[in-house]
Amino acid sequence: MIQRLPEVFLIPYRYKSLSLNIFLTFQAGNKIRLAPVFSKNYSDFSAMSKAFYNRWVTPGDETTIPAIVDSYVKSSQLGSINPYSAYNYSTERVAKGDFLRVKTVSLTYDLSGKWIERTNFFKSASVTAALSNFWMIYADKKLNRQDPEFFNTGGVATPIQKQVTFALKLTF
Repeated sequence: MIQRLPEVFLIPYRYKSLSLNIFLTFQAGNKIRLAPVFSKNYSDFSAMSKAFYNRWVTPGDETTIPAIVDSYVKSSQLGSINPYSAYNYSTERVAKGDFLRVKTVSLTYDLSGKWIERTNFFKSASVTAALSNFWMIYADKKLNRQDPEFFNTGGVATPIQKQVTFALKLTF
C-alpha cells in the first residue's frame, strides 16, 4: 500500500462578530489492498464476508467472486493450494485510497463591545463551538465505510472519533 500524506485547506468566513472556519482534508492517487475475504478455515472467531452471497453459484452467473469448493474438490484436485489466493490478491480486492473529509468546522462569536467595556476586566472574549471529524464526504465504496486514513495501519485501527468542543477565550 502506498500511503500519501493528506492535503489540507481552510475556508474562513467572517460576518460581524461571527466567524466560521471549515477545515477540509483530502488525499488522492493511492490504492489500498482490501483484507482477504476467503480463508482456508473459518472458526467461531472469524466471520464469512457478505461477499459470499454474491459469489459464483451456477454456470452463467455474472460475478467476479469465485464459487466455494467443497473439501473433496479442494483435497483431490488442489492439494495444499489455496484456491482463493488469486481472488484475494487480485485487482478486484483493491480500492482507491482517495477521500475528502470535513476535519473541523468551528463557529466563533466575538463578545467584544459593550459587554467587555462594562467588565473593565477583560480586553477581549470569544466563545467557540467546534465539530471535528464528523463527515467523510467521499471515500471508495469498496471500503465499506472503513476509514481510508486508518485502513490496515497494523494492529487494531479504530476510525477517527467525532468530537464536539466548546471553548471560552478570555484575554486579560
